[in-house]
Amino acid sequence: MRQHPQSAPPNPGAKQTFAMSDVARQFQELVRESEQEAPVLYDTVIIGGGAAGAGVLRDLASRGNARAILVDRGPFGGETSSKSGKAIHPGIRYLRMGFHRILLAFKFRKDPKLKQSFAQNMWSAWQDLRLVWYGTRERNLLIETCGDTVEAMPNIVFVYPDSPESKWAVFFGISIYGLLTTIWAWPKPIARFGRVELFIDVAAVRRKLPHLGLNKILGAIRYWDGKASNDKILVLKAIRDAYFRGTPEYPLRALSYVELERYEWCADRGGGYFLVTLIRRFESAELPERIVVKARTVTNASGPWLDQVRNRGAEPDRKKTVVYSRGSHLEATNRFLHESLSANPSLQVGLVPLNPERQHYLRPFFQNGIWYIQCTTTDRAHTDPDEILPQEDEIEELLHSYNELVDDKWKIARSDIFNVFCGVRPLASSGPGEISVKDISRMFKINPHRSGDGLVFDLINVKLTEFRWAGRVLGDLIAKELRQQNRQLGKSTTHRLKFLTVEDEERFAINRPDHPRGDLNFIKEKIRHYVDYQMVCNYADYLLNSGGLRDALVFNEADRCDLDQEVLDLMLEEMGTLLQWSHQRRQREWQEFEAAYSRNMAHCDLSGRRSIAAEKCAP
Repeated sequence: MRQHPQSAPPNPGAKQTFAMSDVARQFQELVRESEQEAPVLYDTVIIGGGAAGAGVLRDLASRGNARAILVDRGPFGGETSSKSGKAIHPGIRYLRMGFHRILLAFKFRKDPKLKQSFAQNMWSAWQDLRLVWYGTRERNLLIETCGDTVEAMPNIVFVYPDSPESKWAVFFGISIYGLLTTIWAWPKPIARFGRVELFIDVAAVRRKLPHLGLNKILGAIRYWDGKASNDKILVLKAIRDAYFRGTPEYPLRALSYVELERYEWCADRGGGYFLVTLIRRFESAELPERIVVKARTVTNASGPWLDQVRNRGAEPDRKKTVVYSRGSHLEATNRFLHESLSANPSLQVGLVPLNPERQHYLRPFFQNGIWYIQCTTTDRAHTDPDEILPQEDEIEELLHSYNELVDDKWKIARSDIFNVFCGVRPLASSGPGEISVKDISRMFKINPHRSGDGLVFDLINVKLTEFRWAGRVLGDLIAKELRQQNRQLGKSTTHRLKFLTVEDEERFAINRPDHPRGDLNFIKEKIRHYVDYQMVCNYADYLLNSGGLRDALVFNEADRCDLDQEVLDLMLEEMGTLLQWSHQRRQREWQEFEAAYSRNMAHCDLSGRRSIAAEKCAP
């Protein structure tokens, strides 16, 4: 029996897992509940298992007496929330956008692409400055409560002659940005965030970072921010934490590979409830394909698919409430980069060139015992959330942006790229007179609307940094609605609430400093751990989104990166054995990984490779 979260927190052991077997068991429990004379009435059903949905479920779990279900049609954190730049930050560019809007409002600056009124500019400025202010708090809280999953890291912003702001304006803005952290950390200031360092010319930067080959810059400034070692794992930990805090009286369910089919308000003498139809997408010969549950509210946290989900109600409105912004990412390494970053911690710093148009972030990451560079673009308009592929010009743009900053030995080539992926972020539609996606506020938005007499909450544009904050705000709105139905929820306690851990979590953390690279027994044990505690049930998702690809990464005779087929086979074999995959299922899992990886234009070529594990029959 799981303990009540407001008493001593549960101590998950080997028998308290977070696995696909738990999903099947929960689905079976929902079937049994539906057959009871008085089925459980849930406070909300959350659609979407990314950062937004995770934040809502964890907030409700912290209240001690909520009943909620979270569902996702695929793996948790498998889409937008696993295809980010892994930044945990308030956002220096959002601070710049806020000041830019104020200058526009008072006509101290002109921008022909932003033809908006004084009130519109001031409102957008308030939203962006509010995001930075509270985002600073959220970054500090995540670093404090998430263990090693979120950590601080230094970044350096480089100012060019064509940068959108002058050198001294950038220095002033980032100094303010750094000061906010000290204010939020009071009375125990975090010294590293207060160490903003100015470099007034090229020579000053070179003395600090001799590996940079700088020609055009006017100056630079160092500041501290945060990063997640892996964005998907951060989301998984939040959902798992909430799930572990459930009790038989107040169940908190988390089901992957379960999709919303429709929802409809059903009125009765007590006020009414939603009938929510869920479809099972995982394989099972014993369980029914559909189940209907009752809920007081519906929470739509489906990210880019928000409009599709909102129109699965009994009264679809066909409104367009989101627009899309796409960002592409490449990951590259070679023996020189890995060994140099390993040997010199002072070089483990993010590089942020202040370009006139799109922002780039060029950050070093350590996963599975290997150092690599992740290069990230921001803000390109997008249309179809189901077709998200990086473009050739974006890859060239990122290579150029990084190589322009470093000297010849540190430059990366196509042969160094081992992974490329693309993510799409839903932004709140600006309505009439729509503006460019790069100018839309990044402040999350909650759109409540009625379906019948029931309340549906659409949660839009939740950044990874703000998922706890957004979850708390939405949790308060759910609690307010439930009070109208004579249902009283407890108060949110997620502020400084540490994430519950599981057995051996530190041992298998992907950013552990002493990762035993190349140890095949360790890889097998780690896969078992991830199957038991990280809901691993998909080969491609594990490799591409959970960091497993790094275990197969090797350096060839030319010291460039390549993939070790033996390790890829080992991971497929172990996963297939643990999950009892058939011969056909193993082949399908390999083919899906091969297809997904081949689309991303990485240098490592899988064409023509045979997977021995995929050809074996399951025991």
